[in-house]
Amino acid sequence: MEDKIHTSKNIIPQVLLACPTSNRHSHLLKEWIKHLNSFTYNFDVLLVDTTINDSYYKVLKKQKIHKKPVKVIRMPWDSEKDHILRHLAYVRERIRKEFLKGDYDFLFFLDSDIFLKSPQNTLQRLLSHNKDNVGICVPIYYKPHQKPCILKSGGIMMSVGIDLYDYSEIDTYKDFVKRYLDKKLTNYEKNLVPFIIKELTKPYLLKCYASGIGALLIKRNVLEEVPFRTHPSFLWGEDFWYFNECNDKKFEFYCDLSIKADHRNVNWNMILEKSKGNINLTLAFGQEDAKNIQFIQEIPVEETETKLFILDKGHKNEKNKG
Repeated sequence: MEDKIHTSKNIIPQVLLACPTSNRHSHLLKEWIKHLNSFTYNFDVLLVDTTINDSYYKVLKKQKIHKKPVKVIRMPWDSEKDHILRHLAYVRERIRKEFLKGDYDFLFFLDSDIFLKSPQNTLQRLLSHNKDNVGICVPIYYKPHQKPCILKSGGIMMSVGIDLYDYSEIDTYKDFVKRYLDKKLTNYEKNLVPFIIKELTKPYLLKCYASGIGALLIKRNVLEEVPFRTHPSFLWGEDFWYFNECNDKKFEFYCDLSIKADHRNVNWNMILEKSKGNINLTLAFGQEDAKNIQFIQEIPVEETETKLFILDKGHKNEKNKG
């Protein structure tokens, strides 16, 4: 989509790199800062510390990237009040507001447990695509069940989970692209090119429903229209609200499959066990685009092993306004 709100006066795009973080990542901090300093593009850094005390905040305040101080904001997470997924929504929204205060053209979310394999020119490459949202193929979940955080659709299926690509599908696409570039496609396969490759000059750009927010470059005009939000009844991550609203507003997502990343997953089970805030879910059914939803009942998460998260457009109950 064209930028109708913000017209940059910057000759070189100004980038803010940001993420939520906490002392859970302290064992990675030194390596991650060194990793950021290996980028050859100049950017500002904003970190939001969710640690309950200020000890890690003091450590973060001492860090420098490209000889510039890192900006750090404290937003401690109170596990008695909010589930971590809801608190992350507040953190991402604070980052969005801080971004919009500045003269930045792009926000680059890069979580503090994600390391790019060849970071030197990665940001320049992502910027060159000039897309609303462009991400990196980051593995999620634990081995042997890892998947790339690239969504086929916004659907969440009962007993299956998020509608993600798997690595065999990504590898098949990359093989098709390689044979396309090497001019080795069969005549039948050539007929499929327009349906499979959406960027013929940059075929390693995979058009998708969404690419993971842990390593995602976002244009300013998108963030001027799409906030990060949460909901009092739905345990639905801030990234899914964002993905859904972007697609609803026709902002596109791509993933650059030529860029590789290492995800040093911090144990989420420990985080979930500490979340004592309201984590009720609303059981619902309706169309996949979530414009018409019939609500059935709210159920505590511990009463069911099947967790159904759904966007509640059209629900008129004041209690459940998003």
